[in-house]
Amino acid sequence: MEQKEISIKYVIVIIKSWIRYFWSKWLYFLIIGIVFASLGILYAFISKPVYTATSNFVLANSSESGGQLLGLANQFGIDLSGGGNDIFTGDNIIALMKSRRMIQEAMMKKPPNRDSTLLNIYCAFNNLPEGWKKNQRTAAAFPFPDSLNALSPVQDSLFRDVYVKVSTDYLTVDEPDASKAVYEVTTISKNETFSYYLTKYIVDATSAFYIDTKTKTSKDNLNMLNHEADSLRRLLQGAITNAESASDAVYNLNPAYQVQRSASQQNQAQAQVLGTAYGEVIKNLEIAKITLQKETPLYQIIDEPVLPLVSETKSKLIYLILGGIIGCIITAGFLVIKKYNDEL
Repeated sequence: MEQKEISIKYVIVIIKSWIRYFWSKWLYFLIIGIVFASLGILYAFISKPVYTATSNFVLANSSESGGQLLGLANQFGIDLSGGGNDIFTGDNIIALMKSRRMIQEAMMKKPPNRDSTLLNIYCAFNNLPEGWKKNQRTAAAFPFPDSLNALSPVQDSLFRDVYVKVSTDYLTVDEPDASKAVYEVTTISKNETFSYYLTKYIVDATSAFYIDTKTKTSKDNLNMLNHEADSLRRLLQGAITNAESASDAVYNLNPAYQVQRSASQQNQAQAQVLGTAYGEVIKNLEIAKITLQKETPLYQIIDEPVLPLVSETKSKLIYLILGGIIGCIITAGFLVIKKYNDEL
């Protein structure tokens, strides 16, 4: 117990000695603290404002809303309920939004009333062309063309670097409400135009790709049935016309000459067959329309950014205090090292 009390007293003595030492060097703390506080407030002054654009939207299957249509399809013995498997859910949607294809597609678009694509705007406000001009290989890379197909190998390589930077440092995609398939896309940058339109174009590109992918098979099937229905309708109309023409040709014909009625009967039989086939195609066409409507995902913007965006500037008071604290910590570290060196 006595040894423990001695140890505590020793620690207290050491702490008091350091406090007296630091207090004796108060001028160091004051000067260096003022210097770093000044640097902190200077950084807050020269820092450019940051613009944040956020969009919330719903992107999900619409099968739950197709009950009446499914009931109609079931009357024809068709099961449109599906297996419920969907690769485009949750984290997969987030990965799709941050994929190179979606970001490239968004950044190759031009904002309204602007002659530059988002890619060129991004490069300009980050001063990337200045660094590229110092290298002979990349000196002529800027500006980028308006089409991905027109990119040179060097530009494509630089675009890959831009994509990595944008997807990690500028673009954030989250699913705050997984139960309702609500997604949130946020872009934070020092350029208002870039923040606003990258968020908007990423949402547009992803939703369009998602909907097209989900409905491609149904659309192809619907187009095929429409084409087949149009062809059968023309054939049926022709068969009906021929049957009526043949009937007119044998009007008041002597019953003894039945062979001359064969053309009329053949045309009537053909019209009947074509009519049956046309009816089946029309039935399948309506089922295809139901299927397409069922498989078309729900896409609805909940909140979207509005220009002008609210700018966020760095707090001068916070950076003043933070700079002073950092200065004091550095001073303390320097004095500790100096004291140990003097004692050696």
